[in-house]
Amino acid sequence: MNPLALFQDFTYTQALLGTVLIGACAGALGPLVYVRRTSLLADAISHSSLPGLLAAFIAATALGWDGRNIWLLSAGAILTGALAVGCIHLIPRLAPLGSTTAMAATLTTFFSVGMLLMQYISRQPLPGKAGIQVYLLGNASTLTRADVSSALVIGGGVLLILSSVHTRQAAVAFDAPFARVAGIRTTALNALSFLALTAITVIGVKVVGVVLMVAVVISPAAAARPWVHRLRPFIALAGCLGALTAAAGCYLSIAFGPLPTGPIIVLAQAAAVALSLVTRKLRP
Repeated sequence: MNPLALFQDFTYTQALLGTVLIGACAGALGPLVYVRRTSLLADAISHSSLPGLLAAFIAATALGWDGRNIWLLSAGAILTGALAVGCIHLIPRLAPLGSTTAMAATLTTFFSVGMLLMQYISRQPLPGKAGIQVYLLGNASTLTRADVSSALVIGGGVLLILSSVHTRQAAVAFDAPFARVAGIRTTALNALSFLALTAITVIGVKVVGVVLMVAVVISPAAAARPWVHRLRPFIALAGCLGALTAAAGCYLSIAFGPLPTGPIIVLAQAAAVALSLVTRKLRP
């Protein structure tokens, strides 16, 4: 299949634009997650966003609204994703448990609620419920113009806000005690970074699903890390790799498919990580 054919079909074009946008935004955010060593947090957020997304669908249909409205679904997913982050930070303060245990408990609890809601939706005569299971593993072919627009607005807005506080974010990520001594409001910046991670994770769920979203955030950063030593180039390279691997995965899933787009994108990113590590190792 000629790659230019992706631009000759509306469905293919929407899938390509959506995957590239999400790949670029998630890839650019990945270095911040990487240097903070909070990779598992992205996994917890993606799984925890499922019940909020499905609850928003149920509430919208009950009120007679469009249950597939991307802004309502995103709002519900962001709400439960942020609630999950709050639980992850609160549990270690209330009980003698580590942060990893808190993440595991939160992830499994929220995801279980999401699966129960999915079963409820599948058994009820709710309008627009067809294909709701796509949020588990993703399906780029279902992306609409509204999905692409929301990814552009949310993802672009998140990256713009983070770029405006980049210097302070870098200080907090690399040396939090110094940042506090320097008068930087670390609590606010930490909350901002977690909210950014939640928003980016949520907009990518429809493409790669809640199960695989963590790989789209982390893999481009892992592929870029051997080649850079400063944070700004790290972010730029990871964002480019995220976009390129997402485009490659989208093309391969269409040209040799139909194949599920999310897993193909993750495999393309895994290949990029392996190639980066091998090439860097062999480089004199």
